[in-house]
Amino acid sequence: MPDPKRARIAIFLTVFVDLLGFGIVIPLLPLYAHHVAENPSGWMAHVNTAFGLRDPGAFWAGVAFVSFSVMQFIASPLLGRLSDLVGRRPVLWMSLLGSALGYLMLGLTMHYEWVLLARIIDGITGGNIAVAQAAMADSSAPEERSKALGMIGAAFGLGFVLGPALAGILSGSHYGITLAAKGVQLPFLVAAGLSFIASMLVIAWLPETITPEARERARNEESRGHALKRAFARPGMPALLLIALLAMSGFAMMEGTFSLMAQARFGFGPKQVGWLFAFVGVCIVIYQGGLVRVVAKRIPERVAMGTGLAAMAVALYLLPRAPWAAPFLLLLVPLAWGSGMNGTATLALASQLTPMEEQGGVFGVMNAMQGLGRIIGPFLGTLCFAKWGYLSPYNVATGCVLVALVLVMGAHGRRATA
Repeated sequence: MPDPKRARIAIFLTVFVDLLGFGIVIPLLPLYAHHVAENPSGWMAHVNTAFGLRDPGAFWAGVAFVSFSVMQFIASPLLGRLSDLVGRRPVLWMSLLGSALGYLMLGLTMHYEWVLLARIIDGITGGNIAVAQAAMADSSAPEERSKALGMIGAAFGLGFVLGPALAGILSGSHYGITLAAKGVQLPFLVAAGLSFIASMLVIAWLPETITPEARERARNEESRGHALKRAFARPGMPALLLIALLAMSGFAMMEGTFSLMAQARFGFGPKQVGWLFAFVGVCIVIYQGGLVRVVAKRIPERVAMGTGLAAMAVALYLLPRAPWAAPFLLLLVPLAWGSGMNGTATLALASQLTPMEEQGGVFGVMNAMQGLGRIIGPFLGTLCFAKWGYLSPYNVATGCVLVALVLVMGAHGRRATA
């Protein structure tokens, strides 16, 4: 069995480097896709005319986002289950190389079809987080999994704080501007390099975390069905998966409409909104990098899930109603910490309900549910915003989270015996 501490550190560094590249791409992708779509192909022009689009670039930027989320939703359970069968290390390495390829294609093209293909490739291989979560669970005792999984949450937070800042620096640099004039996007190339470095870290530092015995059990039981079917058949898991879907849908509604709400209420532009997202990232790092250890040690998983959801519900309801400065900023803290508390505890509890040979599959399914939430949330949130104003998405998001809270209060489960 590999050294658990070494494995956890290697997983943290791998996820951080990969998420740093992801954080570079996400703030710039809408602007880039919008710009590329200004010179549409024939079939795109036909779609623009058929739908009577007022801002076709915004539509195609949305398609680029949704294509990634849809493919990630499909692929996450498959990659997670594959890691149960052949090991975490090779699947994680392969998926990181796929992300590097997708970012490289983004950086070198000015044709929308290639942009779309790059997002599809990255979505298919973007289930690496599920594999990393499974590897982290493999390396931890059941009572330590909330704390260990919090390290991945901290890597997320750091990536989303430092990635957007690095994106601004690279795109605004003399070299970045010069390359952009030639149709080459420096930030995307750097993101590709970071994902490639992360893949090399897997080879150099990450030991295989799943035991040969667990892989053999997974192979022997493979005929029992797809990871999604297997997860829903396990007692306690359907409720956890629905909770994950509802919580992510609510949080993603906020993400998809936050800049619009801040602009409508306070007249904020991209710069101010960027700083607010950075502040949320800092809050996530503080929780996942430190406070999660206290919570995991002192609070049972189901209590932590309920507390986190309650904090999210209060923050989501009050956020669009709070005046600027201290009240508004302070609400971002329980929003970020509540999401982290619920998310980490949900993953830990799902891990406890599942034997080792199915850990990758269940984390893949959990990530797929969250991916579905990332599709539903922004779509429903922006639709509500367009029809009824900035309060409505937050009312719907609050309702989603409250339903999840009710499910937590009524859920029961047991630990895996295998």
